[in-house]
Amino acid sequence: MKARKFLVIVNPTAGKGRYLDRLDRIKSEFMHRSISYDLYFTAENRKADILANSLIRQQTYTDLLIVGGDGTINEAINGIRNNLLPVSVISFGTGNDTIKSIQPKYDLNGQIHATFNGSIRKIDVGECNGRIFLNGVGIGFDGKVVERMAAKGKKFRGYFSYLAEVLRILISFKEEEIKAVFNGTELRKEILLMTIAKGTTFGGGFKINPYSKSDDGLLDICVIGKVPNWTRINYVLRMKEGGHRKLNAATFYKSEHIFIQENEDLVAHMDGEFIGNPPFDIRVLPKAVDFRV
Repeated sequence: MKARKFLVIVNPTAGKGRYLDRLDRIKSEFMHRSISYDLYFTAENRKADILANSLIRQQTYTDLLIVGGDGTINEAINGIRNNLLPVSVISFGTGNDTIKSIQPKYDLNGQIHATFNGSIRKIDVGECNGRIFLNGVGIGFDGKVVERMAAKGKKFRGYFSYLAEVLRILISFKEEEIKAVFNGTELRKEILLMTIAKGTTFGGGFKINPYSKSDDGLLDICVIGKVPNWTRINYVLRMKEGGHRKLNAATFYKSEHIFIQENEDLVAHMDGEFIGNPPFDIRVLPKAVDFRV
């Protein structure tokens, strides 16, 4: 059997930078198991996709270990898409939404065990305009939240940070018409939001797409239509546990492919990163990535 060699990519700013204790534990595990690894840190000019793409062409690695949050996972997966390796994750963001639908129990001990002893699970990913996502694309209201936070120079920092920004934007947000084609039909509708997802959870714990599965070969689409201002807070709070499933303005679909037509009044995010305005060509790539679980 070929000896294992890990590429380890760490985001030192994830989780507000409290990573040193966790990193010491990871290093000791490698030493204890006599497994070889190379460790690299992301930086402003050395993001995870750039690191992964360049490094796996220089060395023969058997595994990729990502230490960070949702953005780091997204970047690293895009970096290895042409040289796929089995992926392990040590969650150290603030929302950690991406990993919840892949490996729901994501405590440190469990993730270390999965890294070295876990079995391979093939999961689907989405692709939006040529870029891979593991969790989802959010258009409309949640896109506006990410745009606002990106403009302030910060990312989501958990439930309360997200909720505070949500409540500020709720007061003035205006629904816009979306034009989307999927399953052979066109949807034209004024929306509060639309998410196209492989994961279930966004924004530090909001279960917007509760029906999503990571390996069913389909995208899950949640559409929330026009909602009166005085009921918006109820909708948003119900999303925390997926309770919006029972509300009239919420509809759910499944599809392998969806096209969102151009609209400069709509904004979007992908896995928590702002991506601007449609058009978006989004499709599922079935069982495209190997995760250790």
